[in-house]
Amino acid sequence: MTTTGSGAVPLRPGQQGPLTGLVVLDCSMVWAGPYCTKLLGDLGATIIKIEANRQLDSVRGPAVPPPSSSPLSLYAGGDPGADPWNRNGYFNKYNRNKLGVCMNILMPEGRAVFMELAELADVVVENFGGGVFERMGFGYDVIRAVNEDVIFVSMPPSGNGGPEAKYVGYGVAIEQLGGIVARTGYRGDDTPMKTGINYGDPIAGMHTASYIMTALMHRRKTGRGQYIDLSQREATIGWTGESVLAYQMTGQDPTWIGNRDDYMAPSGAYRCAGDDAWVALAVGSDAEWRGLCTAIGRADLLTQYPTHDLRAQHHDAIDAVITAWTQQHAADEAMTVLQQHGVAAGVCADNRRVVDDPHLNARGFWAEVNHSSVGRHILAGEAWNYSRTPAAIYAAAPALGEHTEYMLREILSKSDEEIARLRAAGVIENIPEGLLQ
Repeated sequence: MTTTGSGAVPLRPGQQGPLTGLVVLDCSMVWAGPYCTKLLGDLGATIIKIEANRQLDSVRGPAVPPPSSSPLSLYAGGDPGADPWNRNGYFNKYNRNKLGVCMNILMPEGRAVFMELAELADVVVENFGGGVFERMGFGYDVIRAVNEDVIFVSMPPSGNGGPEAKYVGYGVAIEQLGGIVARTGYRGDDTPMKTGINYGDPIAGMHTASYIMTALMHRRKTGRGQYIDLSQREATIGWTGESVLAYQMTGQDPTWIGNRDDYMAPSGAYRCAGDDAWVALAVGSDAEWRGLCTAIGRADLLTQYPTHDLRAQHHDAIDAVITAWTQQHAADEAMTVLQQHGVAAGVCADNRRVVDDPHLNARGFWAEVNHSSVGRHILAGEAWNYSRTPAAIYAAAPALGEHTEYMLREILSKSDEEIARLRAAGVIENIPEGLLQ
């Protein structure tokens, strides 16, 4: 039988990729940590997601469904059903390809089981607030005592150490602290404007996945694991490098420019024919400028604005000309015409357009999974295709505690009697009884 890791966790049907053989104990929640482990799981790693039965991953949503107007009411088909904690799209999107274990790791019996799982893990990931996981009794030194070569990742908002180490934070705050909102706002407006998706989370998730890979490479060479202290805030700052550098060199913050670009002109989003239809474009060279002028039938602009500096100075006037043309065309048509003339242009796609996108569907980007409560649905696929070690999306996100008994019985060799005692004591459960009371 094909197995992964020192704990011999069997591969599941369809599980494949370059990271088969890696076992990750995922103690993270919300987005940053789960996004990291999602990437590793897509690449074939065995991800064991741990949730406490009285403190579920918050993006499962509340055990008692909120009003339909709540942002957490993202249930499949708009129906929370009898088990709303299993039907939230937010959770199910970032936790595919994972085994789900639900138990109270603060109870002595649950702690003992957790430590057995930690023994067989190659990697442990947590994203609690600074020092919280350690205060719960599961810090790096504790885990290393039973698994000397483990790679242990702690990824709190502001890292472990420093005067703000214990500050709590979500992606919206990380985005602000990391300086991203210093570049997201409209010209002439002095109101900070967050992005639509809280970039701090996925940025930290991608950083963490790559740091784990380098730590694994080091372990392969030396046989030694290590502790990774990841600051979500610091990871985010790394994505605003040009703004930070500009301030260091000039002492001035870059100004907000809306949909425009510092180095390309014209650039922006332009209204098209139809309801709320737009196309975005950017001109990065004189050749692209010639292509744009030809596409919209305004060759006269070539002599009127022959240089980048002139185009930047007269951006408003050029925008008006472009808009007059785009408003006569559907967004897809405008994109096609502009691309045919060598202009970097793309439809401003809403979610429906993304799902129906003919290019993505031609590439087989969307993967279909079958969830125990939700049923069949599609998920965004991987953004890569390996020629020798193809990855796979082979399983839906786990229902709460879906694999608890499997892990206890098949991997940790617990007897039916031992499992029954754990369930009777409230250590393990599939229904969050304490949250429903």
